[in-house]
Amino acid sequence: MGKKDIIKVECPIEALDLDILGFIDHNITVNVIKGDRIVEKKELKLPKQVKNVIKCKNPRCVTSIEQELDQIFILADEEKEVYRCKYCEEKYTNPNRRQIKVM
Repeated sequence: MGKKDIIKVECPIEALDLDILGFIDHNITVNVIKGDRIVEKKELKLPKQVKNVIKCKNPRCVTSIEQELDQIFILADEEKEVYRCKYCEEKYTNPNRRQIKVM
């Protein structure tokens, strides 16, 4: 039997970056509630690109030197959940997605 967690956020759905939630766990369902009723359900998926969520570990990457550059990772393999750095193509995989550390 699976577990369910609830996060209550009181703000407009447009103010949330759902890509970060999809990156952490792409099996999340977001329920939009208005007036004590669920008005919309959003099934999240792995985002094609994540920006400033994880940091490139390659010491030769330009983002290690140029601190003002955004940390951008692009989804390389959806099945294996592999992302690559936009600048140096350093591979990022997380074998245990529940213990992910974000910036």
